Amino acid sequence: MGNRAFKSHHGHFISAEHEQVKTHHGHHDHHTHFHVEHHGHHKVAIRTHSNKYVSINDNNDVYISHHFHGEHSLFHLEHHGGRVSIKGHNHYYIAADHYGFIYTTKNHDYNATFEEFIV
Repeated sequence: MGNRAFKSHHGHFISAEHEQVKTHHGHHDHHTHFHVEHHGHHKVAIRTHSNKYVSINDNNDVYISHHFHGEHSLFHLEHHGGRVSIKGHNHYYIAADHYGFIYTTKNHDYNATFEEFIV
């Protein structure tokens, strides 16, 4: 599916830095570029610039994995009117608050929708 960047409603780009998922404010660079890999049945894996995977653990925490962790590393990208939501195996969405903090939520609100850029 190619390389993507995801910008929150608050202007922060999702970023993978220092083994963490966090955000950059207002700009994107190689840390904010993710390769979206199709895995069938409308599921994708999101791989970082350093070939690691964005994942959600059983405690609903977003983390960077050195290896593909099956369902923990698979997501549904839900497109809504030009924006995208990233829904994990546990039906939680990746979200970013106005401070740029990354978290997961059951609520599908503006914090859990992102502008998607092809990079």
